[in-house]
Amino acid sequence: MRRLAVPLLLAAGPCLFLAPLTGKAPPLRPRPAIVAPDFRPDPRNVQRYGPAYRYSQAGWIVLHIEGAPYERGVQHGRLLAPEIAAHVRCFAANQGSKSPAQAWKQTRTLTNALFVRRYHKEYLEEMKGIADGASAAGAKFDGRPIDLLDVVALNAWPEIESLDSALDATPTGLEGRRFSPDGPAPVTRPKPMRCSAFAATGEATADGKVVFGHITMFGLYPSLFYNVWLDVKPANGHRVLMQSYPGGIQSGLDYYLNDKGLLICETTLAQTRFDARGAPIATRIRQAMQYADTIDKAVAILAKENNGLYTNEWLLADVKTNEIALFALGTHKSKLSRSSKNEWFGGTKGFYWGCNNAKDLALRLETINSVGGRPASAVFVPSERDKKWLQLYDKHKGKIDAGFGKLAFTTPPLAAFHSIDAKFTTTDLAKELKTWALFGPPLGRTWHPTFEERSKYPEVRPMASNPWTILHPAAPEHGKLSGPPVVDLHDPLGKKKADKEEDKAPPTVAAWHGTLLPKGDADVWLATAFPAYERHVALENALKKRGDGKLKAADRDRLAVSLFGYRALYELGARARPEAPLSKTKIDVRQNDWHKVALGKGVLLLAALRTKMGEAEFEKMMDAFGRANAGKAVSTEQFRAHAGKWRGAPGGAFFEEWLDRTGLPAGTGKGGPFSVLSFWSEIEETMIVYGTGDEVPTNREAAEALQKALLRRGANVLVPIKSDREATAAELKSHHVLLIGRPDCNAVTARCREALPVSFGHRSFAVREEAFAHAESAAIVAGESPFNRRFSVVAIAGLSASATLRAAPVLGERGLEAGEVVVLPHGGKRRALVVGR
Repeated sequence: MRRLAVPLLLAAGPCLFLAPLTGKAPPLRPRPAIVAPDFRPDPRNVQRYGPAYRYSQAGWIVLHIEGAPYERGVQHGRLLAPEIAAHVRCFAANQGSKSPAQAWKQTRTLTNALFVRRYHKEYLEEMKGIADGASAAGAKFDGRPIDLLDVVALNAWPEIESLDSALDATPTGLEGRRFSPDGPAPVTRPKPMRCSAFAATGEATADGKVVFGHITMFGLYPSLFYNVWLDVKPANGHRVLMQSYPGGIQSGLDYYLNDKGLLICETTLAQTRFDARGAPIATRIRQAMQYADTIDKAVAILAKENNGLYTNEWLLADVKTNEIALFALGTHKSKLSRSSKNEWFGGTKGFYWGCNNAKDLALRLETINSVGGRPASAVFVPSERDKKWLQLYDKHKGKIDAGFGKLAFTTPPLAAFHSIDAKFTTTDLAKELKTWALFGPPLGRTWHPTFEERSKYPEVRPMASNPWTILHPAAPEHGKLSGPPVVDLHDPLGKKKADKEEDKAPPTVAAWHGTLLPKGDADVWLATAFPAYERHVALENALKKRGDGKLKAADRDRLAVSLFGYRALYELGARARPEAPLSKTKIDVRQNDWHKVALGKGVLLLAALRTKMGEAEFEKMMDAFGRANAGKAVSTEQFRAHAGKWRGAPGGAFFEEWLDRTGLPAGTGKGGPFSVLSFWSEIEETMIVYGTGDEVPTNREAAEALQKALLRRGANVLVPIKSDREATAAELKSHHVLLIGRPDCNAVTARCREALPVSFGHRSFAVREEAFAHAESAAIVAGESPFNRRFSVVAIAGLSASATLRAAPVLGERGLEAGEVVVLPHGGKRRALVVGR
């Protein structure tokens, strides 16, 4: 079976060995003290299926399932169907990026041959339920529904990736024999492994109780799926909470708690031999967590019928007694060290650690297929991470507490650029089934895919850094949701949403003809608005023709955005300097605000005239005027006289209100004064302000991404960046302000909340008759600045750190529509909207 061969990072084992990119870890930036109260999800973000539920929390998907094996599996599959299908696509692509379907077919055969029949019946039933639930909710791969083999393969992934190394360690019977001549030894890529963990208690900790934690490095694409915090409340056995993945019955990154006070995590070791008669690791660790309430019972279950794959050094803790243990488990060899027996390695009393380096000689020997064959070294040599653990222990022994976990997992080389998470808990937290957790790079910088990864894996995306949070088992409150329905979340009942709107505008036919020249300055509005409004009317006519005379909802939105752009243009010009009526327009070559007013208000005038006269009559009138005066200089008075001869033409008061007065007549158009692009023509008077209330590193990175996107769009102006703490009142008053972060992330966004045409919840937002609550959805929203109505504010607000990061550069895209709101829904098409006030 072909192994992954992606430079630098993708070998796809949960504990991945990574060659450092630069030879040095990035410098550690000081982190503020972390305070996180119990998380309460936004009610709109909670999805339910029977007793099960899911919601998003700081980059995690919290999933609760309960009941008998098949029933809880169905709940899992129903609620995570889109993610399960995406996870299968990921594994298939990793197995063979050129032909994922064929590679997955081979993986399924291997899974069926080696693993399926070795699972405990309870967990096979649970996986069957996951497959059935996911397929019932629409999950497919390669055109067919997800099935049991797909789900078993996802759970066997760590063992599949360990298999080559395990077979190298398994004797063939030819070891030690001489052949003439000796052929070259086969070269197998070493088993991937790269994670670190610790368990502390007694004399090592500040209160004599347990502190326990784990961190992982992994390949970017598969890492994106290890953000499921799975809470299993089975009909039989103990409640189990774990870091997992879509379709998982185990952790995969191996961090567990149960309601009997048992904690378990692991770090992978060099691979020992394979025993095909043994049971997979997923069935054994899950059984240990679900049915063991002591270290002894857990160790016995892990060791029984062990197939040897995915060799580990297990760290265990029992918070009922504050005992910790280190269980090195090979295939046939193992060693258990316990704090209760004062058994330590390296003199670290009260402290065990793991970092992929086997401390026991018997296990190291089990990685060698024959000591009588080709020589191999079995000497223990401390790695850089071993040395760092010992340095931290020596410095903090007797003082280890929750802060130690935060320190360790932001300290290189224990934390590196490709670290994807960090988790730790204490006796007191674990008794409440709580843990500190962070998903994403702990060092605070987004992990972006390489060019090769983007080429091989179309669905790979950046991994953003998320804030620390406390994951807990409390169920979200039930209650009726008021307001518009949520439209961006997966429906666990499997109902499909029709989406047949066409992206491209249909071909248009000219609504009228003729190019006009202005006779004087006061006639500029007519010469500019005449062609501009023709494009709008031609689009409307084409959309109606495509819809058999009717406009669809998306068509109406498109037209509203088109017209709204002219209103926003007028407002920008009218607020920049004292407005003159259209009849008193003066051309000024040193500025162009007069043109913004003339064009914007002129289009709105023609739109109002069309409403008064009726569409057909208006278009006849416009075409006749254009054909008669093509290429000629015309005056406003000529146009008024011409229009007055047509049926339905309004009286002189209509033109007087539009031409001789400043401002817009009451009831002109929908929406506020500014679009999301109003700032663009005044880019030198624009600043970016990112939030420091939450998701700080990613907000800062999003601000930088926006700054670069604006440069790429062609402004050639480096828009300044300030934090919400740094931006002064004078700066906010004298600039268009581009805000990075939701109101709960950005203090300035919070101050602008009432000026924005979007209603923000805790982790949701509502626009018109729709609400959005998926963590990967975002909105770009424009409003009038509460600091100075002369300027606009534009908020870029994702419902998670990664959503904000992806949305920020969109504001710099050339094809972005000038709407009042741009919605970027998860799994849907970008939509520009005008919101009625």
